[in-house]
Amino acid sequence: MIMESPNGPSEHSVQHARWDRQARHFESKVHFNQLCGVKVTTWTNESVVMHLPHAEQLCNSTNGFHGGVIAALADTCGTAAALAAVGAEGFIATVSMNISYLATADTDVTATGVCIKPGKRIQVSEVRVRDAAGVLVAEAIVTSTLPT
Repeated sequence: MIMESPNGPSEHSVQHARWDRQARHFESKVHFNQLCGVKVTTWTNESVVMHLPHAEQLCNSTNGFHGGVIAALADTCGTAAALAAVGAEGFIATVSMNISYLATADTDVTATGVCIKPGKRIQVSEVRVRDAAGVLVAEAIVTSTLPT
């Protein structure tokens, strides 16, 4: 909800409304995220945090998340962090991603993305994915671009 002062909405409240709009977009308009159950828990200019509940249909034969699902979460969180850092809305495309899988994830996972290079055209984000116990499951570098 935007709180208005006598001079109109404050810059802070407008920014929070934009963050909330972006978070809801990533949850409901990106169909793969909706299918997987991705929820955005934090969206600020500094970072984006996303939660993915453990679900059997997203797992490999050992009940751990399939690596492709973890990669999709890292990609989504990294591009969201880039949008947040540059204050943009709309479409963003992944240019490249490098991911290291560090442990099996057989619980809910949380991804935290931070844009480490918020450029006008190219952005680079670092994403860390942790399980429910806080164990680092994967780490990714996501390079994205805002199409002109």
